[in-house]
Amino acid sequence: MSDSSIDPAAEKAALRKDAGKARAALASADVDAAGRLAAQAGIVAEIATSLSGEDTPHSSSDAPVVAAYLPIRSELSPLPLIAALVAQGFVTAMPVTPEPGNPLLFRAWAPGAPLAEGPYNTEQPPADAAEMIPSVILAPMLAFDKSCWRLGYGGGFYDRTLSGLRAAGRRVVALGIAYDGQLVDKVPTGPYDMRLDGVLTPSGLRSAG
Repeated sequence: MSDSSIDPAAEKAALRKDAGKARAALASADVDAAGRLAAQAGIVAEIATSLSGEDTPHSSSDAPVVAAYLPIRSELSPLPLIAALVAQGFVTAMPVTPEPGNPLLFRAWAPGAPLAEGPYNTEQPPADAAEMIPSVILAPMLAFDKSCWRLGYGGGFYDRTLSGLRAAGRRVVALGIAYDGQLVDKVPTGPYDMRLDGVLTPSGLRSAG
């Protein structure tokens, strides 16, 4: 959690505007990025497996769950990466967007499974999909810095989710998903921001330092 006592809302808002434009340009210029991201599946698999304490993924209830997101706008798509993890036997999930002020809920989903309409013109797993508690959360973003602070969209969903899971004693690793060009000098942070454990880009993993 950030040690800043004041949330720099105006500074974040200004950076979001610039970062959104920059990400859109990166998405247009790098159409193969999702495929190169998928080639990093072994990194995510190793992290997830280490959290389960097992040598290989399995189908029991304590199997590691990797949660990602269904991309919107210019977000770097994690779907080829998720497909690669499913092929290796991992259980995967997607978020269900809650009411403002609440943490995310995750339900089982893999490429090809049904989707339902969600809020804000999004899609999400249907209500009858099994609820899952993730071991690894792959989060979208607008920007990140070398310390792996994440600039999100301002809703605080991921920060609340990580804080709640960790307060409950859950072992969870949070990795941002981004283009390499989304790196900025510094992401402004407030008292409720949760730092990522790392950022996975098409060129590899950048760990928090």
